[in-house]
Amino acid sequence: MSRLKRRAILFSAVLVSLCAVLTPAALVGQGVLQEAPKNELTIRNLTEEDIRYTLGRLYDTQPPAARVIRPEGLDRVPCTAGLDIEFERRGQQVSYRLDCGMAYTFRYDENDRLELYSGSHGLFGVADLAPYVPTPAVVIDKMLELAKVGPTDILYDLGCGDGRIVIAAASKFGTKGVGIDLDPQRIAESNAGAGEAGVVDLVDFRVQDVMKADFSAATVVTLYLLPESNNLLRPLLESQLKPGTRVISHNYSIPGWQSRETGYASLEDEKGQEHTIYAYKR
Repeated sequence: MSRLKRRAILFSAVLVSLCAVLTPAALVGQGVLQEAPKNELTIRNLTEEDIRYTLGRLYDTQPPAARVIRPEGLDRVPCTAGLDIEFERRGQQVSYRLDCGMAYTFRYDENDRLELYSGSHGLFGVADLAPYVPTPAVVIDKMLELAKVGPTDILYDLGCGDGRIVIAAASKFGTKGVGIDLDPQRIAESNAGAGEAGVVDLVDFRVQDVMKADFSAATVVTLYLLPESNNLLRPLLESQLKPGTRVISHNYSIPGWQSRETGYASLEDEKGQEHTIYAYKR
């Protein structure tokens, strides 16, 4: 199977049906950060086009309301219960059930199709780098193997989620690590996990904007972000990281870094889902 085909399959596995809840990982942006109220639903447009959609309220006899959201726009919708959204994708109508109090984002998938994802925290003026999708243990082991981590390394996980990669490196190899994520809940989980693993003295978890973070001390960087997020992050990797720093990306390559690639792995997790890992050297 080609890498392109594999990446398309893997990307489709991350698509959100929106009947399930995914929490975003790291966020980037400017402006005042303000949590969306629980009686409000937010929809952000990270595409390059105006998107027309309808929202119908559950248990409401009124017809669905037609709306238009412009590029970089953010719609805030007051709600007390779920809503049904419908929009057009390549001539076909697509509909999902949305949960009140959640945040959603229009983006393009890897096949350039319009898709709606859960995740952007409902924070004003920010966009998520990726939804929160935990990395399976077998994939973490392979990522750390490709990175050749050891006790003298400093590992930064950008968009660390629940901190499992940083904790695994500290537990198995005595590696010092820093996990960065803008979701306080994920950081709380990370600190709890570090306590359970007995590696509190080796790790540091920070509620922080990845795009404004200083990770220049890293000797290893791990990523599990979306393709466009890797592209957005690349200039910071190039400007901050020292030559020789190892960068390991789960599922998605870093555009423009083909000449820096030092390794590649493909494997299945416990559920039979295929994963790819890209290893680079700055």
